[in-house]
Amino acid sequence: MKILLASDGYKYQTSGVANVVIALAEEYRRKGHDVRVLAMSNTRHSFQEGDDCFLGSLPALVYPDIRFSYVLTNRILRELREWKPDIVHLHTEGSAARLARYVARAGHPPIVMTAHTDYAQFAFGKACDSRPVQKIAHVVGRIAYRDAKVVTAPSDKALSFHHLNAVRDRMVIIPNGIRLEQYQKQSTPEERTQLYETLGLKENGKTLVAVSRISLEKNLAEILSFFPAVLERVPDAQLLIVGEGPAREELMEKTKEMGLSASVRFTGRIPPEEVYRYYNLGDVFVSASTFEVHSLTYLEAMARGLPLVCRDDPCLHGVLENGDNGFAYQTKDEYLNAVTSLLTDEDLRRRMGTRALEKSAEFSVEKCAERMLQLYQDILEGKEFHTA
Repeated sequence: MKILLASDGYKYQTSGVANVVIALAEEYRRKGHDVRVLAMSNTRHSFQEGDDCFLGSLPALVYPDIRFSYVLTNRILRELREWKPDIVHLHTEGSAARLARYVARAGHPPIVMTAHTDYAQFAFGKACDSRPVQKIAHVVGRIAYRDAKVVTAPSDKALSFHHLNAVRDRMVIIPNGIRLEQYQKQSTPEERTQLYETLGLKENGKTLVAVSRISLEKNLAEILSFFPAVLERVPDAQLLIVGEGPAREELMEKTKEMGLSASVRFTGRIPPEEVYRYYNLGDVFVSASTFEVHSLTYLEAMARGLPLVCRDDPCLHGVLENGDNGFAYQTKDEYLNAVTSLLTDEDLRRRMGTRALEKSAEFSVEKCAERMLQLYQDILEGKEFHTA
């Protein structure tokens, strides 16, 4: 099968969507499919790396980590049109979607789109449920998904997104998948000791680890604000925040102001293939985000055998079983009780970690790819599919 995947974020941008597309492309190719990826370049210049095609782009003024392309057509796009994919799968509503549609006009293959983000919440925050915003989102969604044969989403949470109102009868839920073995690798004792020393953390401390893009919508400020109370209960606790993003400097400054510099560390950007080393330092994974649709970091932490403590949110349904592989919290007290229990009770931590590891098997990239490929095949054969 000839499959064109399109995403604004890919190998040169750090994001959950980029990681999803990377994993799917690798798995499709491993299964013998002819896969091309159309994505944004990290420069103004277009180029190719094998079957990965990068179109010249510029950073968005308001949100520089998002890039948009000024390209209308070029050699790369003309060659993709001549290639004539059987399926075009858009993992974006942005520039890469526009360019992939240009490619699709040559052979008119079916278009599949995946909704990864609640754009109303992203753009309008708490005002996302107001009637004017709902109406705007509905119109934008109807336009953005106008030519999609099927719209997939990684969790049931997406069914509540206002911009997807017009496509509910075309939606299919297919959870994200990860390469489990990538996060199950063990660091040697020497490597762990060296990394603790490099970070300036105590090797015998109790470590909360948060792996995330560091932006305001991820709500890491809440985890930081709760941490003094954690230290009162567990004096040898420490907080490791892994990732990069526009809010990192602000959070680092807040850490200093709160007098937490001795117990909190920010790693900055870590290459994806090295992230497992930082999960290996953690005892408990924590997150306060309610922005996720189906966060890969939850799956990664479970694959490493870490119990989860996450702010309660519909995206956790089917992932975090409260009291089994971790705890979902709604209040500060619930968070503190959950974290304290896990950091101070080794048996509980081990038991929940084992359940987390077992649960992670449901979210392998192999299972995700199999479901996506079956969906493609059903569409090409004109079969009925079960909507969400």
